[in-house]
Amino acid sequence: MKQQGQLLAARQPLPLTLTSLSYDLAPSQRFTRPEIILGRDPSCDFPLNDQTVSSRHARLTFHQNQWWLEDMDSTNGTHLNGETVTAPVVITHGDELQLGQVGVKIVIG
Repeated sequence: MKQQGQLLAARQPLPLTLTSLSYDLAPSQRFTRPEIILGRDPSCDFPLNDQTVSSRHARLTFHQNQWWLEDMDSTNGTHLNGETVTAPVVITHGDELQLGQVGVKIVIG
């Protein structure tokens, strides 16, 4: 029984907090679901009202017990700690995303 409980716990996403470095664009927001869409569209989970951000710019997903970042064919690109994201990549606590000209800080846990 204990093993089943541990397996279920391992599948739950680690809490993730996103903070826009342009404080007027979006407040900090904490997430516990396994998929988060970032973009300019107000229906996104973490909307960023900036013209350099695509309507559906990037996706964060929790799988293999890690958070992953993926660009969604954005116009101005997605960067992780200054590196262009061209394929899904693991993110860690303290990482910084750049979506167009907007910076976003990652806190995991």
